[in-house]
Amino acid sequence: MRGFVLLFTFLSAFCLAQTGSICVLDLTKKNAETTSGNLFSLEHLLRSGGFSYTVTDSVDLAIKNQVILSTSNFETTTFNSKERDSIKQYIRKGGILIATNNKEPLLDSIFGISATSFNYNRFYLNFKTQYDAVIFKLFDDNWEKQIRFGDTSDYSTCIGTRAFTCNTADTLAMYETNEVAATHNKFYAGHTYMLGTQYKEVILRPQMKQDFGAARDYSNNFEPAQDVYVFFIAGILKKHQKYIVNKHTAPCNFKSSLILTHDVDATTSMDFFDDHANYEIQNNIRSTYMITTHYVHDELAKNFFDGYENDILGVSHMGHDIQSHSVSHVPDFDIESVVPMGAAGNTRTTYQPYYNGAVSSNVTVFGEAEVSRDLLQSITGKNVSFFRPGYLAFHDKLVNVLDSLNYPFSSSHSANDVMTHFPFFQHTDLSMNGRLTNLLEIPNTISDIFSGDPMTEQNFNSKVDEWKTVFTKCHNNSTNTVLLIHPTRYYKLFAQQQFVSFLPQDVVVTNLSDFGNYWLNRNDVEVTTTINNDTMTVFLSKPKDQINSWLSFVVNNGQDFSKLKVYSSDMQLIPFTKNYWGTNDVILHNACARPNYNVYSITEQPELKNVYVYPNPSDKDHGWLHFELMEETLIEADIVDMRGALVNKLIPLQSFNIGMYNINLPTTVLAEGAYNIRLKIADNNYKLKWVLSKSK
Repeated sequence: MRGFVLLFTFLSAFCLAQTGSICVLDLTKKNAETTSGNLFSLEHLLRSGGFSYTVTDSVDLAIKNQVILSTSNFETTTFNSKERDSIKQYIRKGGILIATNNKEPLLDSIFGISATSFNYNRFYLNFKTQYDAVIFKLFDDNWEKQIRFGDTSDYSTCIGTRAFTCNTADTLAMYETNEVAATHNKFYAGHTYMLGTQYKEVILRPQMKQDFGAARDYSNNFEPAQDVYVFFIAGILKKHQKYIVNKHTAPCNFKSSLILTHDVDATTSMDFFDDHANYEIQNNIRSTYMITTHYVHDELAKNFFDGYENDILGVSHMGHDIQSHSVSHVPDFDIESVVPMGAAGNTRTTYQPYYNGAVSSNVTVFGEAEVSRDLLQSITGKNVSFFRPGYLAFHDKLVNVLDSLNYPFSSSHSANDVMTHFPFFQHTDLSMNGRLTNLLEIPNTISDIFSGDPMTEQNFNSKVDEWKTVFTKCHNNSTNTVLLIHPTRYYKLFAQQQFVSFLPQDVVVTNLSDFGNYWLNRNDVEVTTTINNDTMTVFLSKPKDQINSWLSFVVNNGQDFSKLKVYSSDMQLIPFTKNYWGTNDVILHNACARPNYNVYSITEQPELKNVYVYPNPSDKDHGWLHFELMEETLIEADIVDMRGALVNKLIPLQSFNIGMYNINLPTTVLAEGAYNIRLKIADNNYKLKWVLSKSK
């Protein structure tokens, strides 16, 4: 009987706790919208920020909550007179309303505006961050204070936006046209916020890569244009809900995380990737290796998969994460007229992709995702759950295929390109009208690919500095950084060590699988609270054994409470650790130890290893010139004597494909002695001294 009373008491408290504080008022049906893009986008903002909420299309239910966020326009036909009056009364009595695009003059008074205007010719939005320190707490970078809706050099128009004529409202943001873009208004005891942009236009559109060129860079920079809306909404919620609780955006009580990934997509990668893996495992790092299973010989590369199965298995046995990076790695994968979607049921025997140096043939999206996954699973005996296409070439049907094959994750976008550092669920057909799937995208933030100025042995230190700059900006926002390195050269391992050594102590290094599983669990666990005097009780919607150990919770102004308790849905008291977080907040988390990432160091300086002669001296039977190429390149090589006279045209000027080459030296033709080999690879010139000793 005592157990029943306890259960009844707990469930009563839990039901009481579920009286909502945040409600999404879904206007999709009321406005006869053809898609739910605005609803998805608003939910993405709230979930990224870690806030729990309810959704309703009923005004009567919405006004029972402390905060209402509407999904889309207030049209003149959206509400009847009773609903309009209810909304006004809700604000009068202290309610908070966050809305977009008011077109209903009868509601102008609650927003403190007198007129609006709409067009497609506004390209920039500038936040007035000095207006409120809470709302704009994270707006400390110029690209956060000003965001872009399109590139004026390529487009004459971009997304539709609405400007406002203020009456009593304050201005929170302005367009470059000096028109008002966002407002705040105090209406009796309540507050309203009005945005001049639809959520789907600033969230879903860039996720679908249809942003009118709004992204200001592609990689190795910091583009937060989606994320500022997460911070903006979070700031409003925390300003008006003193004790709101949100799920933290990084594991445990770490401020952020570094997700370390490698694309193993060339012969040189296969030769070097276990060096990275050994360095990492000795430093308590378990990273992700995206493996290209290139089992064909074509004009892109030779077969660099067969013969490396034990290397892949060995890296997996170390504890690293093995995931798929396609089969063919062709550069035209995203050209739908060349690469069809195909169908499931592919095997290595039946799937034979080919690249002839100009165009692909026999390549399908299903074949790439299905065969690469099956081959890697057969080697490691572990599930492959992530896919990343070669060159991040995103095919319109890739989401459809990965969803059909039950991939839970993708890491196929540049964070700069989609303008967010938060994971998001993808839509089919790369379309704003596509079906929402369960495929979670974790975008890539920084990489060893620098367009226009490649990373080299000579400049890698400055490139690491660029990584540090981008990482620090993400870290300051508690958003997580994905680093992509191709393990093709020793200096990249040295660069990786420099970067990891730089990381602050409040950063944890992890891999895609561990982070992805954490984020899915974070997405599924809902939070409700009750307050009784100086005690806050936090209720979680999952049983204790279904709550990821990395999940943590930030209590706004939590230092005001003497007791903070957390219960799972099965009545288990969870013994979270409590730490101060910010000025007056508290973070509740499991005790997660941060490993020492600098136990083992590589001390020797990197050296050029991709061009050399061996053996040197050579004998009359053995001698090779070795070089490695990461892309199709023009090659020319001459052998000259010590006076500089040409003695052998080793390689006439010709094109070589990606790969590793060993060119036979003319040991039987030339007399013994000392020579110089002049090798030209693209615009790079190498001079190698070679000694031929036939008496050996």
